Amino acid sequence: MTASNVTATTLSLSWNASTDNIGVTGYDVYQGNSITTSVTGTSANIAGLTSGTAYQFKIKAKDAAGNISGFSNTVNVTTTSGGVTYCSANGNNATEEYISRVQLGSIDKTSAAGNGGYNDFTSESTNLSKGSSNTITVTPTWPGTTYNEAYRVWIDYNQDGDFADAGEQVWSQSSTQDASVSGSFTVPSSATNGATRMRVIMRYNTVPSSCGSFNYGEVEDYTVVIGGSTAKQTNSVSIYPNPVTRNILNVSFETQSKEISYSVIDVVGKTIITITDQNKSAIDVGGLKQGVYFLKFTDGNKQYTKRFVKQ
Repeated sequence: MTASNVTATTLSLSWNASTDNIGVTGYDVYQGNSITTSVTGTSANIAGLTSGTAYQFKIKAKDAAGNISGFSNTVNVTTTSGGVTYCSANGNNATEEYISRVQLGSIDKTSAAGNGGYNDFTSESTNLSKGSSNTITVTPTWPGTTYNEAYRVWIDYNQDGDFADAGEQVWSQSSTQDASVSGSFTVPSSATNGATRMRVIMRYNTVPSSCGSFNYGEVEDYTVVIGGSTAKQTNSVSIYPNPVTRNILNVSFETQSKEISYSVIDVVGKTIITITDQNKSAIDVGGLKQGVYFLKFTDGNKQYTKRFVKQ
């Protein structure tokens, strides 16, 4: 068996046909020690992988009588490091003015000045539907003198790692001394479903750019989860951050159900964590060792599985 066409999240497997005295009818493809798919031909396309992660694949053949072969050779393959990396931005001095509150949907974050004029609040998220009109409110704080501040907000709608595409600057406010400022925006129908980055910047006296450093003000990054404008037959599920570098794995459903339970499963199929609280949106995975895991959701009679990496 060989692997080819390896990307950050997908790859292709192929192998020579097996034979026996009854007739081979198909193959089970294993990722580690668990079956990831079954096929009748001699190739399989694997999707939903995590970038920069090592995987092992092997197969077993099966025939019409139910006989199953031993494992094939094991293919070791690492997906490419195609993770999204955003440009840096910060205010060099946030002691004189900083963002103290951001409100959008379920986000209502109050904070002190960020270290180095930047706060990473990507663990804070809200759901936004395509076509919906939304209002964001930003509140500044001046410990001393009140200064003129300008604001901009961006959302990476196509999840390509930048804020440069048309429509991704969602709101701009020219210089003002208002105690809080608000603006509205509509999520385009072309936005990609799932979790993505929102950047909020306040800059002294001048409207900011999405990247780079400036003298006075602050930058804050958040997560928004884009969903469809109408209910779907399948529930869209997003998990973030992935890989998990700290202790919390966040879960967001496009449509929240009252019957959801969660299980964290390791690569050999052992259940490590079980959660039955349907209101749980932040899962503590701090006790997990580094490696690949699966988060299985049970939503009534439907099941979903998401792969994540604990670093």
